[in-house]
Amino acid sequence: MSTNSQGQNTDEFYIGYGKVPTAIKRFLLILIPVLALVILILGAVFPLIHDQFNSGKVNKAQEFEGLLLGKPVPHLLVPRPGDTSFQAPYSRYLLTGPGKTSPRSSVLDQVGKWVKLTGSPVYRNNLTVIAARSAEAIDAPSGAVKPDAGKSLGEFSLLGEIVDSKCYPGVMKPGQTKTHRSCAIRCISGGVPPVFFVYNQQGDNLYLLLVDRQNQAVNSRILDKVADPIRITGEVVQYGDMFVLKADPESYELVTQ
Repeated sequence: MSTNSQGQNTDEFYIGYGKVPTAIKRFLLILIPVLALVILILGAVFPLIHDQFNSGKVNKAQEFEGLLLGKPVPHLLVPRPGDTSFQAPYSRYLLTGPGKTSPRSSVLDQVGKWVKLTGSPVYRNNLTVIAARSAEAIDAPSGAVKPDAGKSLGEFSLLGEIVDSKCYPGVMKPGQTKTHRSCAIRCISGGVPPVFFVYNQQGDNLYLLLVDRQNQAVNSRILDKVADPIRITGEVVQYGDMFVLKADPESYELVTQ
């Protein structure tokens, strides 16, 4: 406490209905810009630190030309350049809408046609999804290779987690486990393709699109199993670089830790 020669308290004190004392005003003129600068720095640094949860990336809108297919879920076949003798001739990209939904009806109206599709690709490891905005029909390229019908790899029993293919690749972080459960349920219930994420201790990842034994979507039937450790036994079918796990949701087993 500061006092004058008469012993009176000279400390400045602010009350709401009076003027701001000079010393306090001077302090605030320094404090407020400093706080604003700290907030800007944290806003720039935290997203970089946040990337540790998920290596996925969201790109700006791009144009893709390929064959739009609707089964088992909407996806785009994009021809790979160069010699494809020893690899799949197409890259297969799952499709969603701009939000937590399946693609717009204007996009789905083009199923079965070659299209020029505009959308934002999101990718993580070997999983890529395009948030489709629009699609217009184009002529098929000359010499286009007919898509393969799918090859059954047999029956497997796999342990993993059901994730949504929109957020998990990078739209949200971490995009998996119970932390992301409510968001994943909203995405899957809105029509975003559910994916079964399988991994091992060596860090190998495998992503399998989930359908039932009749090759139909299972979105509404698996919402209570999202983000939990699940064992699924079913037939794995390979379509080029895309794997599909066919099993009825009633057979999914919850694995307790």
